[in-house]
Amino acid sequence: MKRPELLSILKMVTPEKPISFVSTRNRKHLVPFWQSLVQGMADDGGLLVPEHLRSLPKKFISDAKFWKSLRLSDISSILLRSFIPVREVGDVELVDMLEMSHNFKIPLEKCDGVWIARLDLGPTASFKDIAARPLARLIDLYCKKYDRSLNIIVATSGDTGVAVADAFGGSPRVNVTVLYPSDGVSEIQEKQMLTVHHAYMNEQVIPIKGNFDVCQDLAKAIQQARTVPSAVTDVVRELNVSSANSINIWRLLPQMTQYFASYATLVRQGTIRAGQKIVFAVPTGNMGHLMAGIYARELGLPITRFIVATNANNILANIIGSGMLKHRGFMKTSSPSMDILDPSNLERLLTYSAQKTGAHTKIDLSQMKKDIKEISVRGTDLKKYGVTEAMLGLLQSIIWVEDIETDDEVYAMMRHVAETTGKVLEPHGVTAFIATLRARAKKAITDDVVVVFETAHPDKFPEALIASGVKPPKVHPHPILNRIKKESITALRRPTVMMPDIIDVVQAMQTLARAKK
Repeated sequence: MKRPELLSILKMVTPEKPISFVSTRNRKHLVPFWQSLVQGMADDGGLLVPEHLRSLPKKFISDAKFWKSLRLSDISSILLRSFIPVREVGDVELVDMLEMSHNFKIPLEKCDGVWIARLDLGPTASFKDIAARPLARLIDLYCKKYDRSLNIIVATSGDTGVAVADAFGGSPRVNVTVLYPSDGVSEIQEKQMLTVHHAYMNEQVIPIKGNFDVCQDLAKAIQQARTVPSAVTDVVRELNVSSANSINIWRLLPQMTQYFASYATLVRQGTIRAGQKIVFAVPTGNMGHLMAGIYARELGLPITRFIVATNANNILANIIGSGMLKHRGFMKTSSPSMDILDPSNLERLLTYSAQKTGAHTKIDLSQMKKDIKEISVRGTDLKKYGVTEAMLGLLQSIIWVEDIETDDEVYAMMRHVAETTGKVLEPHGVTAFIATLRARAKKAITDDVVVVFETAHPDKFPEALIASGVKPPKVHPHPILNRIKKESITALRRPTVMMPDIIDVVQAMQTLARAKK
């Protein structure tokens, strides 16, 4: 799209009154834009959500000419304009920022009756680049504007860590600490993080004993230590700690772009008409991916429903499928980014359904979070926490969940797709592909056009390729992954302490957590 036309559209979608943010646990306290960006979590322990969502003009949604002219950065500029006050970031500055952030493409590939959206062609080869790069630009702008420095703490199950670290690499005002499960990421993912660690003096990665939930709990605890008295409260306040996980609403909002971009491609190539409803199949772990899609739907993107895939860590499948909070113990799978038992964005999902159905009962999110930590195969009815039948019914009407519980099924489908179509899928995308086939077999969807999200490059998971008997893909080779394949993981793991104060805080919070147990 030509810049004058884009700037004209931005003026049309700019709200008269800037959208504020509220906590999932208290809608009375309004949080303005800059504070929502750097605060990460709400002070009451909840997550920030937009006070309201403003739909894009319907004349755009139904206009084929509009969709056909859009680049990736045009889409993100239009979407984020609704949430970023123009007096804080002007139109030209916003467009420039997002052109630098989204200078790659999201192609679609036909595969056995569905469209695969390749979200893995960004700088670090995963869909996390789509949100991490705008977030970094915005936080850098905040630090420059207000002469501040920040310490970003990010927990990762593989892709988030390197995407965030790479996006902030070399930032003069932002330090990044990545917490990752020491035995819970692929070797390539760990190599990516360690490579960034050694490349930039404002970056460090710390392996944590335990799974992603442990890393996430630590990141949240450090955030909350700003307001909850603890042994490290004063230290945390002095460090100006913030978050780049999807607990930060600004890691989630830019992810709407991938939904709109996929839709634009379908219109552009004549697969659908502008305004036609489609289905998205989404592999999910922490549910930020899914929430971004729900927000995209609220902004007017024509989406019939979401096919959501979980792996053996299937708490969401049980919540949507049966209205029960139940799950087994943590299981390590071939799709590490989905190996999460305590998805942060469940809180946003339930808050959304409460608002949409007008539920007046208070959801006991604090107790729900406590109960999630207790492994229960018998389960607890969600009504205990204030979730109404109308809330659950709404979620079931727009979300169909399938749990793909074994790696054998994943590997078999990877092999089948490679042999029959020549396409190489990675373990996360394959779960969404399988979920789509199941949904069709069960008539949950019929002849709908389906876009399946391939969330990371297959080369990140050589173990899965070997187990499935599939050769690495020849199409879309990623230069960074090709280079680090040759790196020695042992050499990369050599210790380099860059920010000992942050490490001290992490160790202190781990000690506190053990003491509480």
